[in-house]
Amino acid sequence: MPNFLFLSACFLLAASHRNRHNLVTSFADAYTSESMPQQQQRPSPLSRHDERPLAPPFPNGSCGGTVITLPRTKLFGQVESENPFLNLNLPFSSLENVVLPPRDVKVWLPREYHSPEYRSKRFPILYCHDGQNAMEDTSSWTGSSWRLIGALHRLSERKMLRADVLPIVVCIPCGEGNLLPGVSRRHSEYGDFTHPISQAHGDFVAKKLHPYIMSRFRVKDGPEHTSTIGSSLGGQASIQLILRYPEIFGGAACLSPCFQPGTIAAVMANLVASNDVATDIYGSDKNILLKQNESKPQTNRNTLRSKRIYIDNGGDADDARVPVFEAADHFTLNEGWWNPGYWWLDTSLQPMVDAMRWTLDQGGVKYIYEKFPGGRHNERAWAQRIHRPLLALYGKKPEKLAP
Repeated sequence: MPNFLFLSACFLLAASHRNRHNLVTSFADAYTSESMPQQQQRPSPLSRHDERPLAPPFPNGSCGGTVITLPRTKLFGQVESENPFLNLNLPFSSLENVVLPPRDVKVWLPREYHSPEYRSKRFPILYCHDGQNAMEDTSSWTGSSWRLIGALHRLSERKMLRADVLPIVVCIPCGEGNLLPGVSRRHSEYGDFTHPISQAHGDFVAKKLHPYIMSRFRVKDGPEHTSTIGSSLGGQASIQLILRYPEIFGGAACLSPCFQPGTIAAVMANLVASNDVATDIYGSDKNILLKQNESKPQTNRNTLRSKRIYIDNGGDADDARVPVFEAADHFTLNEGWWNPGYWWLDTSLQPMVDAMRWTLDQGGVKYIYEKFPGGRHNERAWAQRIHRPLLALYGKKPEKLAP
């Protein structure tokens, strides 16, 4: 009997792998068609765009855009020394590089960027934390990416975005390895608001990377044109950017965010400083303060009430539970076949998400929150709903607002 069960399990896994291979092949066919130059596509009297479902799976890869690699030597500080050993751009050739080791940053440019009719156009900017997971399945550590570019294209085809051009997407990879034994670099760079390395990461994005992007590419200036997105701790890092540098960043999308106490306290401090807190701890009527806040013109670009904020998560709910094992997590086209799935994580992070929402509610901050019952905490799950944060940041009509 045990042998029969074992053989049955092997048969089911093999069938799942075969179906996934066929499914990935169909994705590749769709991507190849989408990424062909315009002149190579078959002419058709009617657009086929509306026939493509606005639903996952979205196309993988750059979808006909251009990916440019910004070398680490252009972005990170180096030491000039008489000792040639220290001038080899070694990862730890300066104290700054010990805190934030140099890494290449990839920039995706929409295909319109190089078109003659768009030569005078400037483009919005979207900064992605964990950028190695944003666009291409084979570069993601789990073997599944968010497929963010494919989702942007689907939304653009249906004219569901406010602007007539897609944003330039800056994919910032997280730090690899450990800062100290047992201390992850990623957890430090995307750490709590008071963490000195998370502050250093924010400074790098705002004071080095963003000015470089502004000088190198045709991009629009101002927080209304500059947004950031991230998942898990990357979601926390995204909302920290609009807190630390509100004059630069105007939108933050947080997928399954891992909010920590210092970040929530920083949000409260921002609201208090902006006189936007509507809580009865001051002995005032909350409803009156909320109405007063809603009637204020949002002319101050430094207050959270002027920002676009999106938060979502999965996890257990009354009508759905996160499965402990999901076979599709583990069959990918790269070496990252083993994906832990983190089936427990969104459920365990729910209390801090609730705390963040409560804090935003106290200031009458309008934000979008969506719950995906049964959703797992990994890239494959985020790829199933990546169009939702993109609609919140760039869409014509946000579908849900809270409070």
